[in-house]
Amino acid sequence: MSKRIIIMLFLMGVLFSNIGQAYGASTFNVVKIGDTGIRVESTKHGSNMRIMVEKGKEKYYYSLNNENEELPVQLGVGKYTIKILQNTSDNKYKVLKTNTLTFNNFSKDVYLSSSQPVYWKKSDKLMELKDTILKGLNTDKEKIEAVYNYIVENIKYDYNKINTISTDYVPALDDIIISKKGICYDYAALFAGILRSEGIHVKLVKGYVNNISTYHAWNEVLIDGEWLLVDTTIDALSRVQTQSMFKSGSEYNKVREY
Repeated sequence: MSKRIIIMLFLMGVLFSNIGQAYGASTFNVVKIGDTGIRVESTKHGSNMRIMVEKGKEKYYYSLNNENEELPVQLGVGKYTIKILQNTSDNKYKVLKTNTLTFNNFSKDVYLSSSQPVYWKKSDKLMELKDTILKGLNTDKEKIEAVYNYIVENIKYDYNKINTISTDYVPALDDIIISKKGICYDYAALFAGILRSEGIHVKLVKGYVNNISTYHAWNEVLIDGEWLLVDTTIDALSRVQTQSMFKSGSEYNKVREY
């Protein structure tokens, strides 16, 4: 065999091995979505993957269940550090990718966005339900009360789910609407999703409530320039006819908001 043929075969082997490595490698991309969000694009995703968003002393962790994830920019202006994490064992993770993005403007429209953990834009059932609930209503107050009443009266607490839920769980709004049951995270995500889709600013909040030992989720909704606290889960469980839709913030300890 001539030297030329040997060299050609060697080069072809190198070429095809490199092509295999290029196609087999994971790719990550982190981009801004206006002033309200971050899009993470990752060929590597699943239950063993996480996204960490850090600004100053604040750290938020998100699931990376899909090739594309959209995250809110709720921590104000400044530099955000985004890390793609992969679980190695137990609660240990390694960093696969680090990016930084700087946001010079903050918009309250982040609380209208379809982003984790309130993905509403691809929810067909949500849009159908919204049209039914809000038909004929004009003011924001009327719409907020109608959504509140629907959830409190129709969504049942899922005691089985709370015992089996995975750490990477993100509410699927269509599933909640179809099953008509969920945990506090689902109640809060559904309330936020319906009203955000109508252009009403709503936060999903996580933290603790007096007399409840477990981590909890609720909402804050913007009415006439004021953020008011709404807890559809507690009201659905208590079903007291005279209860107020708006709660006292003194009973709640906020840890995270989205």
